[in-house]
This record gives sequence, C-alpha cells and structure tokens, in this order.
Amino acid sequence: REHALTLRTHDGSPLSAHWFEPPGAARAVALLAPATGVPQRFYAPFARWLAERGYAVLTLDYRGMGRSAAAGGSAASMRDWMLADLPAALDAVLARAGRDDGRDGGCSGGQGAARLPVLWVGHSLGGHALPLQPRLHEVDAAIGVGAQLPSFSRWPAGMGRLGARLFFRSWLPLCVRAFGRLPGWALGGGLPLPAAAALDWSRWGGLPDYYRSEPAMAERLQAHRLQGVAQFWCIADDWVFGPEPAVRALQRAFDAAPGRAELLRLHPREVGARRLGHFGVFRRDVG
Repeated sequence: REHALTLRTHDGSPLSAHWFEPPGAARAVALLAPATGVPQRFYAPFARWLAERGYAVLTLDYRGMGRSAAAGGSAASMRDWMLADLPAALDAVLARAGRDDGRDGGCSGGQGAARLPVLWVGHSLGGHALPLQPRLHEVDAAIGVGAQLPSFSRWPAGMGRLGARLFFRSWLPLCVRAFGRLPGWALGGGLPLPAAAALDWSRWGGLPDYYRSEPAMAERLQAHRLQGVAQFWCIADDWVFGPEPAVRALQRAFDAAPGRAELLRLHPREVGARRLGHFGVFRRDVG
C-alpha cells in the first residue's frame, strides 16, 4: 500500500512525500532521508523492500527538489533541508509510530496508536543531518549510508584532497555564478541544486569541521541526545563522496551521547557486487 502526501514544515513550506505501508500491521516506522540532489523516487525500491519486512516507510523530496520543486523553493538552502524539512518528516514518522504531539504528518490508516520503534536511514546528507534533529532522542536506531562530515581535509592527502578542495572552493561557486544554480551534470548526475544549497555546501566543505565549524549551526547540534543505536556505514569504494575519515568524523560527533554510534565498513564483494560507490547500496540487484 502506497500513497502520496504533502508535509508542511514549521515555516510553512509544502514538501512532496510518500508512504510505503507493509501488507500487514507495521512493526516499525522508517524515514528515508535522501542525499543531495537525489529524488525520493530513487529510494522507492528500497522503501518497498523495507515495507515487505514490516516497516511503514516515509520518503520525501526536499524543498526545491524533485516533486517538491513544483511548490517553489528556488531559494532553498541546505540548512533549510536539515533544520526544517527533515524535522517535519521526522514529526510525521513519530506520529505514525504513535508518538503524536499534535502534528499528524499524514499518519495513515489510524494505526498510529501503537507505539512503534523508529528507524532513521540517512543517505549522505540525510545522515549528516541527524545530529541536528530536535527530536533525535526519540529515534530508536539510525543507519547512515555514505553519511559524513565532508570537510575537504578529510579526503586522503594527494590528488583526492586536492580534488575535494577544488570542488568545494572553486567548482561549486563557479557553477552557481555561471548558471544561477548547480546543474545536475556538475555532480555527475542527479537533480540541479538551488544556488543557496550549493553555496552552503561550498562554504561548509572548506571549514575544518563542516557545518559544525559555523557557530549558528553548532548551536543547533543535538548529537549528545542520541539515546538509541546509530551505525555509520563506510563503503570501501566510495572515494568521491564518502572517504572513511569523513564518515568517522560523523560517527565521532556522537561520542558524548548516552546512545551508541558505530563505524562499520562494507566492501562490494560482501554483497556480491563489483562496485557500490556512493549510490550502489540502494540498487535493486545488491544483495
């Protein structure tokens, strides 16, 4: 059972979202938090896979992206996505899990009365947004896939670090200046990014600790409130977007939390694949 809905953020922005319901009663509720420039439809096969295993799953497009772009959002920033859009999605998931604080968020089927476990699955940005969530303490488990704090200095010394530095400090702002936004081809594929989002990414990538080095963002950190278990998966061949030091930096951000954050490693051959990279974990043919 699947159905579309519109989420409303605290600042009034409408977001296109989609529920994937299990065939029977849900045993848990999951949020699939997308990566930068990746539409929610990319995660639909994985959402259906989870639904077949008893999860009620919510996907969404950030403001200005995918199906949410029809409602505007051309001035959307990454901070909007992390501080407004994902909290609205988490409110909907928590409501569906029976922890409704008055914001029903499209809770389906009237089944929200049972208190269910909540899982956060964050891909890339969808994972490094986790420490900023006001209701993080209500998340029972979290999985980060290629999720990181991607300061350029966390790429391996040499050409990898030089390439990351040029990407953040030169390539992103030059493309925005030339096109008024970041074209999808500038990332090797995916959706174009609003200028403000691309410039957030550019600025944070040049700082020592990504957004945590910006005082206004550091004030919003909630990592110390993690109560559950978080696993951050480093993909062995994700050299472009998710090198291990950047993934480890996100895992270490939860060091002061009473919950547990683990760094785990995955090689493509462990799931019968030749390559995974930053996106392959969500492919239908990966076991």
